[in-house]
Amino acid sequence: MFMTTLPIIFTFTHLFSIVEAGIFLMAILLLVYFYTPGVNKNWRKQPDISMYEALRSAWLGKALLWHAFWPFFILVNSVFFYIDYRIENDTYTIASWKTAHGMLLLPLVWWINSVWHCSQHTRHKIYSVLARTATIYLILDYILRFLISTQFPNTLFDCKLLVIQYGDCF
Repeated sequence: MFMTTLPIIFTFTHLFSIVEAGIFLMAILLLVYFYTPGVNKNWRKQPDISMYEALRSAWLGKALLWHAFWPFFILVNSVFFYIDYRIENDTYTIASWKTAHGMLLLPLVWWINSVWHCSQHTRHKIYSVLARTATIYLILDYILRFLISTQFPNTLFDCKLLVIQYGDCF
């Protein structure tokens, strides 16, 4: 997260500075910490039989937090890294970039719901706080990516590829 978006925002735009971004991200972490309820240490998870039951139990908050958090977190960051790598090599257009983000949007809703519900069943409150904060940071990264693709496309995309997209470079 933020490996491509924040350097572009800091380098090519003047929306906010590094200090402002650090203060904002730290404020989000503190707010999530203070509003996260205590954890239920006596909860025990029943084993899932199938993949469908695992996804359903995560959606309902009956799974372990790391089962709900880590698979999608690794997947989405791998996809972000891959599509940003393809853009750096001028092999992806802005439409392809937006399509990849659109395909991840519905699983993102599932992931956020699952992490927030499953974070009640951890041993330590800090794990819940970090997982919930990571979901908020991913939403902010999505917003920054949308902002870059609509307001500042020439900072990330090659103008030769953008001309194909009806003049997004102008």
